[in-house]
Amino acid sequence: MMKRLSSSIYSILLLIGFLGVIFIPFSFRNLNLQEEITRFIFEDSLLFLASLFEGISITNPAISSDSTSMYLLVLILLFIAIIFSLLLPLFSFWKKHKNKILTIIQLILVYYLALIMLKYGFDKVFKAQFYLPEPNLLFTPLGKLDKDILYWSTMGSSYSYNIFMGLMEVIPALLLLFKRMRILGLFILSGVLINVVFVNFSFDISVKLFSSFLLFINLLLLAPSIKKIIQFFVLNKSTSLPYLTGQKLIASKTIRFSIKTIAITFIFLETLLPYIQSGNFNDDTVPRNPLHGAYEISQTESEGLPENFNIKRFFIHRQNYFIFQYEDDSMEDFALEIKQNELILTDYEGEIIRLEYKYSEDSKSLEIKSDVFGWTIYAKELNWRELPLMQPLFHWNVDGINEKL
Repeated sequence: MMKRLSSSIYSILLLIGFLGVIFIPFSFRNLNLQEEITRFIFEDSLLFLASLFEGISITNPAISSDSTSMYLLVLILLFIAIIFSLLLPLFSFWKKHKNKILTIIQLILVYYLALIMLKYGFDKVFKAQFYLPEPNLLFTPLGKLDKDILYWSTMGSSYSYNIFMGLMEVIPALLLLFKRMRILGLFILSGVLINVVFVNFSFDISVKLFSSFLLFINLLLLAPSIKKIIQFFVLNKSTSLPYLTGQKLIASKTIRFSIKTIAITFIFLETLLPYIQSGNFNDDTVPRNPLHGAYEISQTESEGLPENFNIKRFFIHRQNYFIFQYEDDSMEDFALEIKQNELILTDYEGEIIRLEYKYSEDSKSLEIKSDVFGWTIYAKELNWRELPLMQPLFHWNVDGINEKL
């Protein structure tokens, strides 16, 4: 009785994992229809479900990790999985092929987990995830940074640690692609994902739900082997670990090889090909916009600057933002379009400010002027790459550090 109950619960959990893989949106580079399909199928249900709970409303229909829509989607998928688990045993096809179907689902989860972890891993190795902190963050007082931005900036300042973190995800993910190494890969990956989940919760990083889903898949795949893992690692008993394989599902080696080749090719296209095409294997060295950087105000000329025009710095962000920093360290950002001798700033209400600019390469200075408002700002470019956080400092001992204190 208990064994049958455990089997039923495991089947429900596998169905939840499978439905999550199909419908929880992920930003695939070569397959971007997932969110559109999910919204088409579930948007009305999500809005209806939200209306049933007082205080819950969906302000943004986009389904992203940690959004209200995502939490409600998980509830719906859980409900569907339970309904399926109750109805499927009524069909003779399910009774006859249940074990094969569940094995197929397990293999889908294995390759999905390998794909996601390889993408995140290579994004770290090539510094695409934890990129160099932007100048506006470097000149923001520490206490004014949110925890997630602080963590992101700290991680982005270390190239070597990014490689280490990335390889800790890439290596076990690669092991998942080999049937005899899958359990070992899942075992290593469980520790990696536990750390990722705790980081996301501790620093309030907005992928808490998605990272928890990945950990759920990992532990779910590891669960059938947990007894033998304990025997081997804890009780020091000799045992042979099972491995997930589709060998018994498809007799033809050619078909099995073809399916695996297609899966691995898709993984390659998603994770490595974009870097090979761009030739960018280190985001730290990617050329920025010529005006990108931090600028400190050295002089202002005005025919009547407003009283609140107390700007001490401004920044030009690599993702085309123009950011003012005021004397109280508060910041105001604008979407930026750079044309010849003209900066076009757009605020969140769609209002446009046009500024003339002149940049001197020799003096590293930037002059911006507004004829409409009647002011001119002269600013000196700051060498943000010379800040202590940006230096590859390393000390074998504390003597040199103590001398600086």
